[in-house]
Amino acid sequence: MATNSCIYQGQKLWWAFLLSSLCLFLGGLLSMFLWKVIHTGINSFGHFRHRRQRCTRRQSIIVTPVFRLSKALKKWAFSMTSTQYLPGKVLMVLIFCVNIGSILTYIILSAGPVEYCMKEYSPAFLVDLSFNICHLLYFGLRFMAAQNKLTFWVDLRSLVDFFTIPPSFVSLFYRRSWLGLRFIRGLHVLDLTDVLQILNVFNSNRSTLKLTYLVAILTGTLLTSAGLAHLLENASDPWLDSSDLQSLQYFECVYFLVVTMSTVGFGDMAMKTTFGRIFVVIFILIGMGLFTTYIPEVVSIIKNRKRFDGSVTAVPGQTYVVVCGHITLSSASAFMKDFLHENRGEVEAKVFFLGNFCPDPELEAFFLRSSLKVTFYQGSVMERRDLDRVMMHKVAACLILCDRFTLDQQKEDNINLMRVISIKKYCPTTRIIVQMLKHNSKAFLQNMPTWSWRHGDAVICLSELKLSFMSQSCRVPGLSTLLANLFTMQSKVRNQSQTLYRKGLYSGIYTEYLSPCFTEMSFSQASKLCFLKLKLLLIGIEYQSEDQELSVLVNPPTHIKLKLGTRGFLIASNASDARRASMYCSVCHSDMKDLSKMKPCMCSELKEVMSHTSQSLGLNSPSLGVPPFSPEGEALWQRECVWEQQVAHTEEVRLDSTGLFHWCPPVPLQAVSLTRQSASALELKDHVLVCLFGDQGSSLLGLGDFMMPLRASSLTTPELRTVVFLGDPQYFSREWPSIHYFPNIYFLPGYPLCGADLRALTVERCCMAVVLSSLPSSSDIMQDNETILCCVTLQRLRFRPVAALRSIHSLTHGLPHNPNRRQPALQQEINHGCGPSQENLSHIPVLNKKQEITTADSAGPTFPLLVELVHSSNVCLVNDMDGQGEFFSLTLSQAFSSGSVFSVDLLDSLMAATYFNPNVPGLICALVTGGDTPLLEAQLSEDNHLRGGEMSQKMWALRQRSKLAQLALQDKPLNSLSCRNFKDLFCQSLDSLEIFCFGLYRLLDAPNPTMERFVITNPAAELVLLPSDRVFCSIPFHQSHLLI
Repeated sequence: MATNSCIYQGQKLWWAFLLSSLCLFLGGLLSMFLWKVIHTGINSFGHFRHRRQRCTRRQSIIVTPVFRLSKALKKWAFSMTSTQYLPGKVLMVLIFCVNIGSILTYIILSAGPVEYCMKEYSPAFLVDLSFNICHLLYFGLRFMAAQNKLTFWVDLRSLVDFFTIPPSFVSLFYRRSWLGLRFIRGLHVLDLTDVLQILNVFNSNRSTLKLTYLVAILTGTLLTSAGLAHLLENASDPWLDSSDLQSLQYFECVYFLVVTMSTVGFGDMAMKTTFGRIFVVIFILIGMGLFTTYIPEVVSIIKNRKRFDGSVTAVPGQTYVVVCGHITLSSASAFMKDFLHENRGEVEAKVFFLGNFCPDPELEAFFLRSSLKVTFYQGSVMERRDLDRVMMHKVAACLILCDRFTLDQQKEDNINLMRVISIKKYCPTTRIIVQMLKHNSKAFLQNMPTWSWRHGDAVICLSELKLSFMSQSCRVPGLSTLLANLFTMQSKVRNQSQTLYRKGLYSGIYTEYLSPCFTEMSFSQASKLCFLKLKLLLIGIEYQSEDQELSVLVNPPTHIKLKLGTRGFLIASNASDARRASMYCSVCHSDMKDLSKMKPCMCSELKEVMSHTSQSLGLNSPSLGVPPFSPEGEALWQRECVWEQQVAHTEEVRLDSTGLFHWCPPVPLQAVSLTRQSASALELKDHVLVCLFGDQGSSLLGLGDFMMPLRASSLTTPELRTVVFLGDPQYFSREWPSIHYFPNIYFLPGYPLCGADLRALTVERCCMAVVLSSLPSSSDIMQDNETILCCVTLQRLRFRPVAALRSIHSLTHGLPHNPNRRQPALQQEINHGCGPSQENLSHIPVLNKKQEITTADSAGPTFPLLVELVHSSNVCLVNDMDGQGEFFSLTLSQAFSSGSVFSVDLLDSLMAATYFNPNVPGLICALVTGGDTPLLEAQLSEDNHLRGGEMSQKMWALRQRSKLAQLALQDKPLNSLSCRNFKDLFCQSLDSLEIFCFGLYRLLDAPNPTMERFVITNPAAELVLLPSDRVFCSIPFHQSHLLI
């Protein structure tokens, strides 16, 4: 028989090729389905299992190895096909190459007829047959490794094999070739991304991955669609005798589809068959969508790769700063606004933004506008190659931003921690300033051996600082506004209102080495010199003890003398004004009138001081603000702290093991939970009311950060205000373990928008009402809806003025005016864990609520109010006066100037401030947080719990920290001074009382029915005082008796 004979000459057998694929696919599918049904049925009958157990020993010996062999084969097949193992990776790459070979052989075979008799096997056919044999073997391996055979059988890869492998063997049997569906091998181009990742062609660059994926989709779709068009046109319609057949080459079909998909449509080609035209109609709908979606993205990625994938070229003498993390238009613009603020002077550093994404047009336009100072690089700090590109080992600092609006704050902190680890592994000496959302995330940094405070590494915990600022404002109303004005940079706005407030708004805190003229001065002497001669406020110093430990001291006692090269914290209008403290010479500048002309003199030893002290960038550790121990200080303490020693014998003071906070044994929540009746019976006064919005699913605020400043050990027992929380009991029960060891806390289960709950807690007699929300943050401006509603509710509550205090007033938890007065029995029970039960309160008379509420009551609150806003633009809804004019910014609003509003947006400036001034975290710690030390962080990281400590001389010494307070000019001790302006007040209070004054809290001009005040930061020396003014000041601990 001749080898070149073909018995099917002139016949079409395409149906036989398709039938072979369909029969194999459907037959296998039916067989597996029947096997699964039978296997399930057999296992459902228990007697079959018993009969199997009664098999002979010989049968069991035969069956067991087969069973074990099948598992071994399955495991081996899995290792050969899974990319988790090296053989699987190698085999996947080889199969991908085989698929590319199959596509090429198809293109070669497509040059001939679709179906024809083979006189002899062509080389292309034999090569294609060998490729299909490889595909068959790989199919078998994947089948053995599959966990679910049915799912594997209908998988896309399996379907491609079904319609390409069997026709090759049918061609071998019939000696007739049919081009068929071999073109669907083009779908394997989609594996290109996985193959390139296996080969490490690119190091997980997101833009490269996306580019490869898009190109693979477009190429695979085009190759497969062109093959189908080629088959339909060259095979004609089945019901016609090739009358509409059109002989097209494969690349002609590719050309036609590209022209069609791009909507050009030259019209030089057209589909003639019915199936071909139907296919084109469907392809237009799909192809145009792919083209209009993917092609612009491909072009954008290729275009941006040239701009954002470069590397930094080092310039001698140039300073570089890298910013990474959550980079958006708002975060980047806010950071650069603070970084390049005019008050900082000329900033020579260049900023590199490193983000693993392609910036959108708005962000790209921002980078282009700031191209002289800013460059964006696409990459990740998790990749060593990208760290090399930005020269991370040579940068001055790396700043890591966080996403404040994330729904999972712990996850965001973990991502930033991974970034810190990656950078420190690359270069341990790189200075890092990182933003965190949760306080407990800071503890992980303590476990990193390469994290060094001496290198200037710092962490800005937004939730901790936000709650600490607001907590201090409960003791000192308006303090959050004053400190925010000092630590943030504000741009001047043309607004003629609030002149006194705006003058202080543009002041800031700067650090400068004090000139040698300050050596051996006390703090009060140096502070008076700065204020009177240099028009600066020296608020604190960086003191170095004999054991070389550095600490930030605010208003230290008189026995502390300034050393040569001491750095001071100065409140000034700009950096150039602050430099006066480093240039001052008592010989050359004592009579200088125009301070703007001050320059370093030839007799100054400042250069030697700078060279001697510039070795240390930051602090060795976070500062306690505690003066170092010395014999002079001990003698001074024994002489001046007579009052404190008397209090120590009459009151029970218990501190935690760190000595930083007042502490009590943990109290169960039920013991401090109130009802409306018991809350009314307590007749609370001068307490702190905290309105909480949160539910069982809300993220925790971390109320421990709120309570720590209110329970700082630098406060005496009479200064500990009672704190009452109002909110959802399910939420508060989750917060309670972090604050149950702080004394004088109550909780009322209720709703902050309920007037009855607010009246039961005597909100009209509280010293501060705070509104906090733990609901998930988002970029939606309606995020503050409940906070604003609560603010409106508090402002519109009406109360009848109380003519006289009831006899029950002796039960109040507020700030007592007699430190020697014993606490009532109920108060002592609560402090020791016994709750206010109904039995204990049954003898207390309670007023009828109907008698308390009348329409004739005075409108508007007379108590201070402090609310937190997620979106600062909502401040116009908090205060009526802010809603009447144009909104400039949060800091220029009436609500903020009065200290009634705080937003975490204000803390973004601390990143840039910490870069320029590494001592900013230490100063904030001394002023705001109540004491944040490595010992405290280690304690919280171990069990997130404060333990009690034994009182000792060391514990008492830890309390010797200055504290912030607010004193009225009309009350003691300031009423004993004869002051006409702020200069008189500043000097006399320092000389006679050792009180450092740095701000005023003044009433607004009439009409002012609600008695609102505004903050004056860094008042001018000539500013005339008003009798109603209140003074922001720092009081040494040994002068605490002045607060009673």
